[in-house]
Amino acid sequence: MGKELKQLKDLFQEVVQFIRINHTEIIDKAYSYYWDGENPDEFLGGTALSLGFHNFEDWMVFNYKVSEEGETFVDLFMKSQGLSDDAASILRRANDSVLSLYEVISVAKDKRVLLKDILLDREVELRDKTMTQGLKKGDLFATRILKLDGKDVMGGCVYPYLSSHKKQILAYIARQFKRYTKNVKQAGTLKDYLKDYGDVFNLIWMNFIVNPPEAKD
Repeated sequence: MGKELKQLKDLFQEVVQFIRINHTEIIDKAYSYYWDGENPDEFLGGTALSLGFHNFEDWMVFNYKVSEEGETFVDLFMKSQGLSDDAASILRRANDSVLSLYEVISVAKDKRVLLKDILLDREVELRDKTMTQGLKKGDLFATRILKLDGKDVMGGCVYPYLSSHKKQILAYIARQFKRYTKNVKQAGTLKDYLKDYGDVFNLIWMNFIVNPPEAKD
C-alpha cells in the first residue's frame, strides 16, 4: 500500500471519529437521506449490509452537504484541525472526487485492470493487485477513483451491478441529470451532478435489490 493511500485511510477514520464526537445528531439525518427513509436491515444482510454501511460512511464523509454553503464533513474537519500540507492535499483530492460508473474493459495477465468511466468518458488503469482481485471483463460498478502515490486507485466504496443493468442505470441517471439542470443548476455539468448527488448510485443499487427486474424469457 502506497504512503498516500495509507495516510488517506487513517485520515478517513479521523474524520469519521470527528463526526461521531461533534456531529452525532447529523448522522441519523444523513443515514435516512442516504437510504431514502428505508431501513437497510430489512432487505440487506451479511456482506451486502456491511458493504452498504461502508458505502454510507464514504458518502457521508466526502459527499453529504452539512451546510447551505455546500460544505462536507471533510471541509469542517479541515477547518478544525492543524493538518500538514501533505494531509490537507490528500483530503482535498478525496473531497473533490466524484462517484461514477465504471466498466471493466480488460484484465491483463499481471492483473492490471483497464476501466471505462462510462459517464465522464475516460479510461483508468488500476495497477494495485489487492484492489483488482476478482475483477473480470464486463464487470460494472460505481466507485470513486483517486490519484494517490502517482497512480489511479479505487476509493473505499463500491456499488456492484449486473452488466445487464447498464442501460437502465444510464437511463435513470440521464433523467435525474436533466432534472438537476432544470431545477438545481442550469449550467451544471454531469460531474457537478455526480458530486452533488452521489447517493444516486446507492438508490439504484438498493432499488435493484428491493425490486429486482423480472427475468426475461
